[in-house]
Amino acid sequence: MFEFINNSEERGQVGIGTLIVFIAMVLVAAIAAGVLINTAGFLQSQAEATGEESTDLVSERIDVTSSVGIVAGDEETLNEIRISVSGAPGADQIDLSETTIQAVGPGGQENLVFTSSTADDDVEIPDDPDQFDAPAEVGETEESITVAVSDITNDGTALIVEDGTDTEQDRVVLDSSDGDELVTLDISSADPSDGDLSVELVDNSDDTNIFGPETVAFVDSATVADLGPNEFAVGEDGDFESNPVLDGESYTILLNPAAGAFENTDFTNDRFGQGDTATLDIVSPSSATTQVELNAPDLFTDSGEAVRL
Repeated sequence: MFEFINNSEERGQVGIGTLIVFIAMVLVAAIAAGVLINTAGFLQSQAEATGEESTDLVSERIDVTSSVGIVAGDEETLNEIRISVSGAPGADQIDLSETTIQAVGPGGQENLVFTSSTADDDVEIPDDPDQFDAPAEVGETEESITVAVSDITNDGTALIVEDGTDTEQDRVVLDSSDGDELVTLDISSADPSDGDLSVELVDNSDDTNIFGPETVAFVDSATVADLGPNEFAVGEDGDFESNPVLDGESYTILLNPAAGAFENTDFTNDRFGQGDTATLDIVSPSSATTQVELNAPDLFTDSGEAVRL
């Protein structure tokens, strides 16, 4: 009834086949486990990133407490637009200098970035070597200026800035291997009442003149009317903040109603005025967005009055 196999060779073949099948099953299981572990790790990382982004969107949300306009002398348009903002309840510190504003209004669409000065401080790298371009103006509250310097041909060349009393404020020794560069000069000790600044390129060993000097005029840089079409400021007219951070207090965002998205050619003075509307998206550094609708009244009364928008 029973068949006994005494051939050892046949028994060995059956054992090897079973072992091969067993090893294959282990390998398949290991590969599947590896795939599952990698997938789980990826999903965990993605979930953590999503959670952090969601937290930032809540913790960096900006609240708008009021929006007003200051009526201009023509009693039809505005001289300023003021948006009072604070951090939402439970919000962390929010750096308004890293915030952007997307504006849509009578003048079209514009992206606005923060500025602390409306001085004419644009500079360009000169075409010829051993030269520089200094800003024409600097705000009275600024602590540094940026100068565009072309290729320097000799080591030991220095860029210096002096105040109105010919007192040196800062000196930066330049390297001929640096090429074109933007150089920052410290003017934190300069007193605007002493007069304008003077920038000069000299031989560092004996102060022999190489190029310049150029004059940099101190100006009142906090003027809303001078804000460009893609700029906004924070503070009050005459006192712009240089480092506004929402941390339990409120600030006022200042917009120029005669520039960019707010410009309205229907009025003689080309400014945001009676009956105009605009939409602002205030985007925090973490991309949390607060939308503001500006709706000017159909009729203004007195010049200088503040009207709710």
